[in-house]
Amino acid sequence: MSFQEVCGDLWELARGDVLVITTNGCINSRGECIMGRGIALQAKQRFPEVAKKLGGYIRQYGNRCFNLGRFGDYTLVSFPTKDDWRKPSSLELIIRSAGQLVEMANKFEWSVVYMPRPGCGNGRLSWQQVAPVLERILDERFYIAQGGRC
Repeated sequence: MSFQEVCGDLWELARGDVLVITTNGCINSRGECIMGRGIALQAKQRFPEVAKKLGGYIRQYGNRCFNLGRFGDYTLVSFPTKDDWRKPSSLELIIRSAGQLVEMANKFEWSVVYMPRPGCGNGRLSWQQVAPVLERILDERFYIAQGGRC
């Protein structure tokens, strides 16, 4: 079985659960991950310390998925869709990140994981490009919010 699509605000849907934030691999001069748009910006606005934490992980381990820990009512997880914030998202990176996310869900025994449509919107990919590859990787534990398209 594949992921499930849901409607609504991710911050409301994911309260008490795992929330995936789509990210890039760029770090600024302060050592923070650049989180300037979309769900990443929302996470940074709610939890300013998340940018520094993610920047440190990226510097040490590279641009990959990370369990960022508990922030308020959420367990935040990074999900890179691009290496450079100025460039479009990479379908190959999304595939790699999705595999890493499944491994993390297995390791931490997460039964519910909410996420946006990765690479769509600011990443400039269409859902028609992204959905078929995610269907082969993500299972019924993963809920992808359609956002304003409900």
